[in-house]
Amino acid sequence: MNGKSVQEIIAGGVRPMVARWVITGEMTLETAAHFGGETKTGVDMTVLRDSLDGAPLLPGTSLAGALRSHLADVLGGYRSSEHKHVAALFGAARADDAGSQSPLIIFDAHGQLPEDLSLEIRDGVAIDPTTGTAEPHKKFDFEILPAGTRLLIRVELIIEEAEREPFLLGLLITALSGLAEGEISLGMRRSRGLGAVKVHQWQALRHDLTTSKGWLGWLTSHHEEPIGDRVPRYPSVAEAIRRVSPCGKALDSFLDNIKDERRRMRVDLEIEIAGDLLVRSLATDPRAPDAVHLCSAGKPILPGTAFAGALRAQALRIARLVRESQGDGQIWVERLFGPRLEEESNHARCATASKLRITESFIENGSARRQARIAIDRFTGGVVKGALFDEQVQAGGRCTARLELRDPTDAEMGLVLLLLKDLLSGEIPVGGTVSIGRGLFSGSAWVRLPDGEGNYHIAKDLTVVEEARKVFDEKIKAFHAAEPLTARGEGTS
Repeated sequence: MNGKSVQEIIAGGVRPMVARWVITGEMTLETAAHFGGETKTGVDMTVLRDSLDGAPLLPGTSLAGALRSHLADVLGGYRSSEHKHVAALFGAARADDAGSQSPLIIFDAHGQLPEDLSLEIRDGVAIDPTTGTAEPHKKFDFEILPAGTRLLIRVELIIEEAEREPFLLGLLITALSGLAEGEISLGMRRSRGLGAVKVHQWQALRHDLTTSKGWLGWLTSHHEEPIGDRVPRYPSVAEAIRRVSPCGKALDSFLDNIKDERRRMRVDLEIEIAGDLLVRSLATDPRAPDAVHLCSAGKPILPGTAFAGALRAQALRIARLVRESQGDGQIWVERLFGPRLEEESNHARCATASKLRITESFIENGSARRQARIAIDRFTGGVVKGALFDEQVQAGGRCTARLELRDPTDAEMGLVLLLLKDLLSGEIPVGGTVSIGRGLFSGSAWVRLPDGEGNYHIAKDLTVVEEARKVFDEKIKAFHAAEPLTARGEGTS
Protein backbone atom coordinates (compact mmCIF):
# COMPACT_ATOMS: atom_id res chain seq x y z
CA MET A 1 0.00 0.00 0.00
CA ASN A 2 3.07 2.25 -0.61
CA GLY A 3 3.51 3.01 3.09
CA LYS A 4 0.02 4.49 3.55
CA SER A 5 -2.29 3.39 6.32
CA VAL A 6 -5.76 2.05 5.68
CA GLN A 7 -7.24 5.23 7.15
CA GLU A 8 -5.19 7.42 4.81
CA ILE A 9 -6.30 5.45 1.75
CA ILE A 10 -9.96 5.60 2.79
CA ALA A 11 -9.64 9.33 3.36
CA GLY A 12 -8.17 9.65 -0.11
CA GLY A 13 -11.29 8.13 -1.68
CA VAL A 14 -10.00 4.61 -2.41
CA ARG A 15 -11.59 1.57 -0.77
CA PRO A 16 -8.94 -1.07 0.01
CA MET A 17 -9.78 -4.71 -0.70
CA VAL A 18 -7.70 -7.74 0.20
CA ALA A 19 -10.37 -10.30 -0.72
CA ARG A 20 -13.83 -10.56 -2.21
CA TRP A 21 -16.19 -13.39 -1.34
CA VAL A 22 -19.01 -14.52 -3.65
CA ILE A 23 -21.66 -16.73 -2.04
CA THR A 24 -24.76 -18.16 -3.71
CA GLY A 25 -27.58 -20.48 -2.69
CA GLU A 26 -30.82 -21.88 -4.05
CA MET A 27 -33.80 -20.57 -2.12
CA THR A 28 -37.13 -22.40 -2.17
CA LEU A 29 -40.39 -21.04 -0.80
CA GLU A 30 -41.73 -23.49 1.78
CA THR A 31 -45.01 -21.56 1.87
CA ALA A 32 -46.59 -18.94 -0.36
CA ALA A 33 -45.07 -15.44 -0.26
CA HIS A 34 -45.94 -11.89 -1.26
CA PHE A 35 -43.22 -9.41 -2.24
CA GLY A 36 -45.23 -6.25 -2.86
CA GLY A 37 -45.20 -4.34 -6.13
CA GLU A 38 -47.22 -1.68 -7.94
CA THR A 39 -50.93 -2.24 -8.38
CA LYS A 40 -51.85 -2.04 -12.07
CA THR A 41 -54.56 -4.71 -12.22
CA GLY A 42 -57.82 -5.49 -10.46
CA VAL A 43 -55.90 -7.05 -7.55
CA ASP A 44 -55.42 -4.79 -4.53
CA MET A 45 -51.78 -5.87 -4.00
CA THR A 46 -49.68 -7.40 -6.77
CA VAL A 47 -46.39 -9.27 -6.65
CA LEU A 48 -43.26 -7.28 -7.49
CA ARG A 49 -41.96 -8.10 -10.97
CA ASP A 50 -38.80 -7.35 -12.92
CA SER A 51 -39.45 -4.55 -15.38
CA LEU A 52 -37.54 -6.32 -18.18
CA ASP A 53 -38.82 -9.89 -18.25
CA GLY A 54 -41.75 -9.77 -15.83
CA ALA A 55 -40.26 -12.42 -13.55
CA PRO A 56 -41.16 -12.28 -9.83
CA LEU A 57 -38.52 -10.29 -7.95
CA LEU A 58 -37.16 -10.40 -4.41
CA PRO A 59 -35.35 -7.07 -3.89
CA GLY A 60 -31.93 -7.17 -2.31
CA THR A 61 -33.09 -4.53 0.15
CA SER A 62 -35.81 -6.85 1.49
CA LEU A 63 -33.37 -9.72 1.90
CA ALA A 64 -30.81 -7.44 3.54
CA GLY A 65 -33.38 -6.18 6.03
CA ALA A 66 -34.42 -9.71 6.97
CA LEU A 67 -30.81 -10.87 7.40
CA ARG A 68 -29.93 -7.79 9.47
CA SER A 69 -32.93 -8.30 11.73
CA HIS A 70 -32.08 -11.99 12.23
CA LEU A 71 -28.48 -11.23 13.14
CA ALA A 72 -29.59 -8.53 15.58
CA ASP A 73 -32.02 -10.98 17.24
CA VAL A 74 -29.35 -13.67 17.61
CA LEU A 75 -26.73 -11.32 19.07
CA GLY A 76 -28.96 -9.19 21.27
CA GLY A 77 -32.31 -10.93 21.68
CA TYR A 78 -35.76 -10.06 20.35
CA ARG A 79 -36.75 -6.38 20.42
CA SER A 80 -33.41 -5.35 21.89
CA SER A 81 -31.20 -2.47 20.84
CA GLU A 82 -29.13 -3.45 17.82
CA HIS A 83 -25.80 -5.05 18.74
CA LYS A 84 -22.75 -3.09 17.63
CA HIS A 85 -21.47 -6.03 15.54
CA VAL A 86 -24.50 -5.80 13.22
CA ALA A 87 -23.32 -2.47 11.79
CA ALA A 88 -19.89 -3.97 11.10
CA LEU A 89 -21.48 -6.29 8.53
CA PHE A 90 -24.52 -4.34 7.30
CA GLY A 91 -23.26 -0.78 7.68
CA ALA A 92 -24.47 2.03 9.88
CA ALA A 93 -28.11 2.45 10.79
CA ARG A 94 -30.08 5.05 8.86
CA ALA A 95 -29.83 7.62 11.66
CA ASP A 96 -26.06 7.17 12.17
CA ASP A 97 -24.40 9.81 10.00
CA ALA A 98 -20.92 8.90 11.25
CA GLY A 99 -21.25 5.18 10.50
CA SER A 100 -19.38 3.12 7.95
CA GLN A 101 -20.40 1.67 4.61
CA SER A 102 -21.54 -1.94 4.49
CA PRO A 103 -18.93 -4.44 3.23
CA LEU A 104 -21.81 -6.73 2.22
CA ILE A 105 -23.48 -6.51 -1.20
CA ILE A 106 -26.84 -8.29 -1.60
CA PHE A 107 -28.29 -8.74 -5.07
CA ASP A 108 -31.89 -8.88 -6.26
CA ALA A 109 -33.19 -12.44 -6.78
CA HIS A 110 -35.40 -13.49 -9.69
CA GLY A 111 -38.08 -16.07 -9.04
CA GLN A 112 -38.90 -19.15 -11.10
CA LEU A 113 -42.37 -20.58 -10.59
CA PRO A 114 -42.83 -24.35 -10.22
CA GLU A 115 -43.80 -26.23 -13.35
CA ASP A 116 -47.53 -26.12 -14.15
CA LEU A 117 -48.16 -23.53 -11.40
CA SER A 118 -48.88 -19.82 -11.68
CA LEU A 119 -49.35 -16.87 -9.36
CA GLU A 120 -52.16 -17.33 -6.86
CA ILE A 121 -54.67 -14.83 -5.54
CA ARG A 122 -55.87 -14.81 -1.96
CA ASP A 123 -58.44 -12.63 -0.30
CA GLY A 124 -58.41 -11.36 3.22
CA VAL A 125 -61.09 -9.94 5.47
CA ALA A 126 -61.22 -8.39 8.92
CA ILE A 127 -63.38 -10.29 11.44
CA ASP A 128 -65.27 -8.55 14.22
CA PRO A 129 -64.10 -10.34 17.41
CA THR A 130 -67.44 -9.71 19.13
CA THR A 131 -69.81 -11.05 16.47
CA GLY A 132 -67.43 -13.39 14.63
CA THR A 133 -68.61 -11.99 11.30
CA ALA A 134 -66.80 -10.03 8.58
CA GLU A 135 -66.44 -6.29 9.13
CA PRO A 136 -67.91 -4.16 6.33
CA HIS A 137 -65.62 -2.64 3.68
CA LYS A 138 -62.54 -4.51 4.96
CA LYS A 139 -62.07 -7.16 2.30
CA PHE A 140 -59.00 -7.16 0.04
CA ASP A 141 -57.12 -9.49 -2.25
CA PHE A 142 -53.46 -9.93 -3.11
CA GLU A 143 -51.18 -11.95 -5.39
CA ILE A 144 -48.79 -14.51 -3.95
CA LEU A 145 -46.01 -16.71 -5.22
CA PRO A 146 -46.86 -20.41 -4.71
CA ALA A 147 -44.85 -22.70 -2.49
CA GLY A 148 -42.03 -24.31 -4.46
CA THR A 149 -40.98 -21.09 -6.19
CA ARG A 150 -37.18 -21.00 -6.55
CA LEU A 151 -34.87 -18.01 -6.30
CA LEU A 152 -31.10 -17.87 -6.67
CA ILE A 153 -29.68 -15.60 -3.98
CA ARG A 154 -26.27 -14.01 -4.22
CA VAL A 155 -24.19 -11.97 -1.76
CA GLU A 156 -20.67 -10.63 -1.96
CA LEU A 157 -18.48 -9.70 0.98
CA ILE A 158 -15.59 -7.24 0.64
CA ILE A 159 -12.69 -7.78 3.03
CA GLU A 160 -10.73 -4.57 3.59
CA GLU A 161 -8.39 -5.81 6.33
CA ALA A 162 -7.16 -9.39 6.53
CA GLU A 163 -7.29 -9.49 10.35
CA ARG A 164 -11.04 -8.75 10.29
CA GLU A 165 -11.88 -11.55 7.85
CA PRO A 166 -12.75 -14.24 10.47
CA PHE A 167 -14.93 -11.72 12.30
CA LEU A 168 -16.91 -10.68 9.22
CA LEU A 169 -17.24 -14.24 7.91
CA GLY A 170 -18.55 -15.38 11.30
CA LEU A 171 -21.21 -12.68 11.28
CA LEU A 172 -22.16 -13.53 7.69
CA ILE A 173 -22.48 -17.25 8.46
CA THR A 174 -24.67 -16.45 11.47
CA ALA A 175 -26.95 -14.24 9.36
CA LEU A 176 -27.22 -16.61 6.38
CA SER A 177 -27.73 -19.68 8.56
CA GLY A 178 -31.15 -18.31 9.43
CA LEU A 179 -32.16 -18.92 5.82
CA ALA A 180 -30.80 -22.45 5.77
CA GLU A 181 -32.56 -23.35 9.02
CA GLY A 182 -35.90 -21.84 7.99
CA GLU A 183 -35.86 -19.20 10.74
CA ILE A 184 -36.19 -16.22 8.40
CA SER A 185 -39.44 -15.41 6.59
CA LEU A 186 -39.71 -12.88 3.79
CA GLY A 187 -42.39 -10.56 2.49
CA MET A 188 -45.85 -9.79 3.85
CA ARG A 189 -47.57 -11.54 6.78
CA ARG A 190 -44.45 -13.31 7.96
CA SER A 191 -45.87 -13.78 11.46
CA ARG A 192 -48.83 -15.66 9.93
CA GLY A 193 -46.86 -18.24 7.99
CA LEU A 194 -46.29 -16.60 4.62
CA GLY A 195 -42.79 -16.30 3.18
CA ALA A 196 -41.19 -19.29 4.91
CA VAL A 197 -38.02 -20.19 3.01
CA LYS A 198 -35.12 -22.60 3.05
CA VAL A 199 -31.82 -22.28 1.21
CA HIS A 200 -29.63 -25.18 0.14
CA GLN A 201 -26.98 -25.88 -2.50
CA TRP A 202 -24.62 -23.28 -1.06
CA GLN A 203 -21.50 -22.30 -3.00
CA ALA A 204 -18.69 -20.02 -1.87
CA LEU A 205 -15.75 -18.59 -3.84
CA ARG A 206 -12.96 -16.36 -2.50
CA HIS A 207 -11.00 -14.04 -4.77
CA ASP A 208 -7.62 -13.14 -3.29
CA LEU A 209 -7.20 -9.51 -4.33
CA THR A 210 -3.61 -9.34 -3.11
CA THR A 211 -2.64 -11.23 -6.27
CA SER A 212 -3.10 -10.49 -9.96
CA LYS A 213 -4.67 -13.94 -10.44
CA GLY A 214 -7.34 -13.12 -7.87
CA TRP A 215 -8.14 -9.79 -9.53
CA LEU A 216 -8.40 -11.40 -12.97
CA GLY A 217 -10.59 -14.17 -11.60
CA TRP A 218 -13.04 -11.66 -10.19
CA LEU A 219 -12.98 -9.29 -13.17
CA THR A 220 -13.52 -12.05 -15.74
CA SER A 221 -16.24 -13.91 -13.82
CA HIS A 222 -19.68 -14.14 -15.44
CA HIS A 223 -21.95 -11.36 -14.23
CA GLU A 224 -25.00 -13.64 -13.90
CA GLU A 225 -23.26 -16.88 -12.84
CA PRO A 226 -20.20 -15.72 -10.89
CA ILE A 227 -19.38 -19.20 -9.55
CA GLY A 228 -20.75 -21.77 -12.00
CA ASP A 229 -20.50 -25.53 -11.61
CA ARG A 230 -16.76 -25.69 -10.95
CA VAL A 231 -17.28 -25.12 -7.22
CA PRO A 232 -18.95 -27.91 -5.17
CA ARG A 233 -22.32 -27.31 -3.51
CA TYR A 234 -22.88 -27.87 0.21
CA PRO A 235 -26.01 -28.20 2.39
CA SER A 236 -24.90 -25.45 4.80
CA VAL A 237 -23.34 -22.06 4.23
CA ALA A 238 -20.89 -22.66 7.06
CA GLU A 239 -19.48 -25.74 5.33
CA ALA A 240 -19.27 -23.98 1.96
CA ILE A 241 -17.28 -21.09 3.44
CA ARG A 242 -15.04 -23.25 5.61
CA ARG A 243 -13.94 -25.27 2.57
CA VAL A 244 -12.25 -22.25 0.99
CA SER A 245 -11.59 -19.98 3.96
CA PRO A 246 -7.97 -19.26 4.90
CA CYS A 247 -9.05 -18.32 8.43
CA GLY A 248 -9.32 -21.86 9.78
CA LYS A 249 -9.31 -22.00 13.57
CA ALA A 250 -9.91 -18.25 13.95
CA LEU A 251 -13.27 -18.56 12.19
CA ASP A 252 -14.26 -21.66 14.18
CA SER A 253 -13.32 -19.94 17.42
CA PHE A 254 -15.46 -16.90 16.60
CA LEU A 255 -18.49 -19.04 15.71
CA ASP A 256 -18.12 -21.11 18.88
CA ASN A 257 -18.22 -17.94 20.99
CA ILE A 258 -21.43 -16.57 19.46
CA LYS A 259 -24.26 -17.00 21.95
CA ASP A 260 -27.85 -17.08 20.73
CA GLU A 261 -29.67 -14.53 22.91
CA ARG A 262 -33.17 -15.27 21.60
CA ARG A 263 -35.81 -16.38 24.12
CA ARG A 264 -38.86 -18.13 22.75
CA MET A 265 -41.55 -20.62 23.60
CA ARG A 266 -42.22 -23.14 20.85
CA VAL A 267 -45.28 -25.34 20.44
CA ASP A 268 -45.15 -28.05 17.76
CA LEU A 269 -48.65 -29.29 16.97
CA GLU A 270 -49.75 -32.54 15.36
CA ILE A 271 -53.44 -32.00 14.72
CA GLU A 272 -56.26 -33.75 12.90
CA ILE A 273 -59.40 -32.23 11.41
CA ALA A 274 -62.41 -33.52 13.35
CA GLY A 275 -64.91 -33.48 10.49
CA ASP A 276 -64.81 -30.80 7.79
CA LEU A 277 -62.83 -27.60 7.28
CA LEU A 278 -63.71 -24.71 4.99
CA VAL A 279 -61.49 -21.66 4.53
CA ARG A 280 -63.11 -20.06 1.51
CA SER A 281 -61.05 -19.10 -1.52
CA LEU A 282 -61.66 -17.79 -5.01
CA ALA A 283 -62.63 -20.45 -7.55
CA THR A 284 -60.82 -20.22 -10.90
CA ASP A 285 -62.79 -22.89 -12.76
CA PRO A 286 -66.32 -21.96 -13.91
CA ARG A 287 -67.40 -25.53 -13.11
CA ALA A 288 -66.12 -25.26 -9.54
CA PRO A 289 -68.49 -25.08 -6.56
CA ASP A 290 -69.64 -21.73 -5.21
CA ALA A 291 -67.13 -22.02 -2.36
CA VAL A 292 -63.93 -24.11 -2.25
CA HIS A 293 -61.39 -24.72 0.47
CA LEU A 294 -58.16 -22.76 0.17
CA CYS A 295 -55.30 -24.50 -1.62
CA SER A 296 -51.73 -23.44 -2.39
CA ALA A 297 -49.44 -25.08 -4.93
CA GLY A 298 -52.29 -27.50 -5.63
CA LYS A 299 -52.55 -28.74 -2.01
CA PRO A 300 -55.07 -27.91 0.72
CA ILE A 301 -53.68 -25.78 3.51
CA LEU A 302 -54.42 -24.53 7.00
CA PRO A 303 -53.53 -20.84 6.52
CA GLY A 304 -51.81 -19.06 9.36
CA THR A 305 -54.09 -16.06 8.95
CA ALA A 306 -57.27 -18.04 9.63
CA PHE A 307 -55.57 -20.00 12.43
CA ALA A 308 -54.35 -16.80 14.08
CA GLY A 309 -57.76 -15.16 13.79
CA ALA A 310 -59.43 -18.07 15.57
CA LEU A 311 -56.77 -18.12 18.29
CA ARG A 312 -57.03 -14.37 18.79
CA ALA A 313 -60.81 -14.50 19.20
CA GLN A 314 -60.52 -17.26 21.81
CA ALA A 315 -57.64 -15.50 23.57
CA LEU A 316 -59.84 -12.41 23.90
CA ARG A 317 -62.62 -14.46 25.51
CA ILE A 318 -60.18 -16.08 27.94
CA ALA A 319 -58.40 -12.84 28.83
CA ARG A 320 -61.63 -10.90 29.40
CA LEU A 321 -62.87 -13.65 31.71
CA VAL A 322 -59.65 -14.22 33.65
CA ARG A 323 -58.72 -10.52 33.84
CA GLU A 324 -62.23 -9.18 34.38
CA SER A 325 -61.40 -7.52 37.70
CA GLN A 326 -58.30 -5.82 36.22
CA GLY A 327 -60.07 -4.78 32.99
CA ASP A 328 -56.97 -5.32 30.84
CA GLY A 329 -57.92 -8.46 28.88
CA GLN A 330 -57.77 -6.78 25.47
CA ILE A 331 -54.33 -5.31 26.22
CA TRP A 332 -52.99 -8.80 26.99
CA VAL A 333 -54.28 -10.06 23.66
CA GLU A 334 -52.69 -7.13 21.82
CA ARG A 335 -49.35 -7.93 23.48
CA LEU A 336 -49.45 -11.36 21.85
CA PHE A 337 -51.16 -10.72 18.52
CA GLY A 338 -50.43 -7.04 17.89
CA PRO A 339 -52.93 -4.16 18.02
CA ARG A 340 -55.78 -3.60 15.61
CA LEU A 341 -54.89 -0.02 14.74
CA GLU A 342 -58.06 0.73 12.84
CA GLU A 343 -60.23 0.28 15.90
CA GLU A 344 -61.46 3.21 17.96
CA SER A 345 -60.51 2.80 21.59
CA ASN A 346 -60.11 4.70 24.80
CA HIS A 347 -56.41 3.90 25.01
CA ALA A 348 -53.64 4.78 22.60
CA ARG A 349 -52.02 2.12 20.45
CA CYS A 350 -48.67 2.00 18.75
CA ALA A 351 -47.84 -0.30 15.86
CA THR A 352 -46.02 -3.40 17.08
CA ALA A 353 -45.43 -6.75 15.43
CA SER A 354 -47.11 -9.86 16.74
CA LYS A 355 -45.08 -11.71 19.37
CA LEU A 356 -46.89 -14.94 18.48
CA ARG A 357 -45.74 -16.44 15.18
CA ILE A 358 -47.95 -19.02 13.48
CA THR A 359 -47.00 -21.23 10.56
CA GLU A 360 -48.97 -22.09 7.44
CA SER A 361 -49.40 -25.85 7.04
CA PHE A 362 -50.22 -28.29 4.25
CA ILE A 363 -53.00 -30.78 5.05
CA GLU A 364 -52.21 -34.42 4.30
CA ASN A 365 -54.32 -37.60 4.07
CA GLY A 366 -57.61 -35.77 3.64
CA SER A 367 -60.06 -35.53 0.76
CA ALA A 368 -62.13 -32.87 -0.99
CA ARG A 369 -65.86 -33.33 -0.62
CA ARG A 370 -68.55 -31.45 -2.51
CA GLN A 371 -71.74 -30.68 -0.63
CA ALA A 372 -74.98 -29.04 -1.76
CA ARG A 373 -76.74 -26.69 0.66
CA ILE A 374 -79.96 -24.72 0.68
CA ALA A 375 -81.36 -21.84 2.72
CA ILE A 376 -84.65 -22.38 4.55
CA ASP A 377 -87.20 -19.63 5.14
CA ARG A 378 -87.70 -19.78 8.90
CA PHE A 379 -91.25 -18.44 8.65
CA THR A 380 -92.64 -20.78 5.98
CA GLY A 381 -90.26 -23.70 6.46
CA GLY A 382 -89.77 -23.81 2.70
CA VAL A 383 -86.67 -23.38 0.55
CA VAL A 384 -85.66 -19.79 -0.18
CA LYS A 385 -85.90 -19.22 -3.93
CA GLY A 386 -82.49 -19.05 -5.62
CA ALA A 387 -80.66 -20.05 -2.43
CA LEU A 388 -79.24 -23.37 -3.60
CA PHE A 389 -75.43 -23.43 -3.47
CA ASP A 390 -72.66 -25.98 -3.16
CA GLU A 391 -69.35 -26.05 -1.28
CA GLN A 392 -66.19 -28.11 -1.56
CA VAL A 393 -64.82 -28.71 1.92
CA GLN A 394 -61.69 -30.40 3.20
CA ALA A 395 -62.86 -33.64 4.79
CA GLY A 396 -60.49 -35.00 7.40
CA GLY A 397 -56.72 -34.90 7.17
CA ARG A 398 -53.87 -33.99 9.44
CA CYS A 399 -51.12 -31.40 9.55
CA THR A 400 -48.24 -30.14 11.62
CA ALA A 401 -48.10 -26.52 12.76
CA ARG A 402 -45.88 -24.42 14.99
CA LEU A 403 -46.61 -21.58 17.39
CA GLU A 404 -43.65 -19.50 18.50
CA LEU A 405 -43.95 -16.87 21.26
CA ARG A 406 -40.97 -14.54 21.21
CA ASP A 407 -39.41 -13.07 24.36
CA PRO A 408 -42.28 -14.33 26.53
CA THR A 409 -43.14 -13.59 30.15
CA ASP A 410 -44.53 -16.31 32.42
CA ALA A 411 -47.98 -14.72 32.23
CA GLU A 412 -47.95 -14.64 28.41
CA MET A 413 -46.95 -18.30 28.32
CA GLY A 414 -49.85 -19.02 30.67
CA LEU A 415 -52.31 -17.45 28.23
CA VAL A 416 -50.84 -19.50 25.35
CA LEU A 417 -51.16 -22.70 27.39
CA LEU A 418 -54.84 -21.95 28.03
CA LEU A 419 -55.29 -21.44 24.29
CA LEU A 420 -53.48 -24.70 23.58
CA LYS A 421 -55.79 -26.63 25.92
CA ASP A 422 -58.88 -25.27 24.15
CA LEU A 423 -57.44 -25.98 20.69
CA LEU A 424 -56.56 -29.62 21.41
CA SER A 425 -59.91 -30.25 23.08
CA GLY A 426 -61.82 -29.05 20.00
CA GLU A 427 -63.11 -25.75 21.40
CA ILE A 428 -61.51 -23.37 18.87
CA PRO A 429 -63.15 -23.65 15.42
CA VAL A 430 -61.18 -22.36 12.44
CA GLY A 431 -62.47 -21.12 9.09
CA GLY A 432 -66.01 -20.49 7.89
CA THR A 433 -69.41 -22.04 8.68
CA VAL A 434 -68.18 -23.02 12.15
CA SER A 435 -71.75 -22.74 13.45
CA ILE A 436 -72.54 -26.08 11.77
CA GLY A 437 -69.63 -27.89 13.42
CA ARG A 438 -66.82 -27.31 10.95
CA GLY A 439 -63.21 -26.38 11.65
CA LEU A 440 -62.59 -28.32 14.87
CA PHE A 441 -59.31 -30.06 15.68
CA SER A 442 -57.84 -32.66 17.99
CA GLY A 443 -54.28 -33.79 18.47
CA SER A 444 -51.12 -33.55 20.53
CA ALA A 445 -48.30 -31.08 21.06
CA TRP A 446 -44.73 -30.66 22.18
CA VAL A 447 -44.10 -27.55 24.28
CA ARG A 448 -40.54 -26.25 24.55
CA LEU A 449 -40.08 -23.49 27.10
CA PRO A 450 -37.30 -20.87 26.99
CA ASP A 451 -34.16 -20.82 29.12
CA GLY A 452 -34.00 -24.61 29.24
CA GLU A 453 -37.09 -24.90 31.46
CA GLY A 454 -38.17 -28.07 29.74
CA ASN A 455 -39.62 -29.82 26.71
CA TYR A 456 -43.00 -31.41 27.48
CA HIS A 457 -45.49 -33.54 25.57
CA ILE A 458 -49.26 -33.06 25.70
CA ALA A 459 -51.04 -36.25 24.66
CA LYS A 460 -54.29 -36.43 22.67
CA ASP A 461 -56.28 -36.88 25.89
CA LEU A 462 -54.52 -33.73 27.29
CA THR A 463 -52.52 -35.74 29.83
CA VAL A 464 -49.00 -34.63 30.76
CA VAL A 465 -46.34 -35.84 33.16
CA GLU A 466 -46.47 -34.50 36.69
CA GLU A 467 -43.47 -32.22 36.20
CA ALA A 468 -45.12 -30.60 33.18
CA ARG A 469 -48.40 -30.13 35.09
CA LYS A 470 -46.61 -28.23 37.84
CA VAL A 471 -44.71 -26.03 35.39
CA PHE A 472 -47.84 -25.30 33.31
CA ASP A 473 -49.82 -24.48 36.47
CA GLU A 474 -47.18 -21.94 37.49
CA LYS A 475 -47.41 -20.18 34.12
CA ILE A 476 -51.21 -20.08 34.21
CA LYS A 477 -51.20 -18.78 37.80
CA ALA A 478 -48.78 -16.06 36.67
CA PHE A 479 -51.35 -14.93 34.10
CA HIS A 480 -54.09 -14.84 36.74
CA ALA A 481 -51.94 -12.97 39.27
CA ALA A 482 -50.15 -10.51 36.96
CA GLU A 483 -50.30 -6.82 37.78
CA PRO A 484 -52.84 -4.79 35.75
CA LEU A 485 -51.50 -3.52 32.45
CA THR A 486 -51.60 0.10 31.36
CA ALA A 487 -52.59 1.29 27.89
CA ARG A 488 -48.99 0.77 26.76
CA GLY A 489 -48.97 -2.85 27.89
CA GLU A 490 -46.86 -2.17 30.99
CA GLY A 491 -47.54 -3.26 34.54
CA THR A 492 -48.74 -0.68 37.04
CA SER A 493 -46.07 -1.63 39.53
